[in-house]
Amino acid sequence: MGRGHVRDDAGGVWIITGWVLGFLVYAGVLLAWHAGFSAATFFVVIPPLLIIMIGAGNLISGRRAGRPAPRFNRPDPVPVATLRGDPEVTPAGDGSDGSPGGGPGPRR
Repeated sequence: MGRGHVRDDAGGVWIITGWVLGFLVYAGVLLAWHAGFSAATFFVVIPPLLIIMIGAGNLISGRRAGRPAPRFNRPDPVPVATLRGDPEVTPAGDGSDGSPGGGPGPRR
C-alpha cells in the first residue's frame, strides 16, 4: 500500500460477495427442500415473497422522474407553553381587550 496508492473500495466488492453468498445459501436450501427436508419450505417460500412485496411497494409509492416527493399534511406544532397553561401566553380570541391577536390577555 505504499507509494501514495489509495485503496478506494466503496463497498462494491462486499455487495457482490453478499449477493453471491446469499445465492449459494439459497441454492443449498432449495437443494435440501428438493431432497425432502420439509423444514426448509419456509426458507424457500418466504424470501421470494418478501422480495415481491418490497418491489411492489416501491412500484406503488416510489419516486418518479418529474414528480416531486410526496408531502404529508401535518398540522403546525403547538407551542408547549400553551399546553401547560402558561400565564405569559395569550391565546387568540375575539380582540375585546384591545390586543392585536385578540383573546382575554394575560391572566391576572
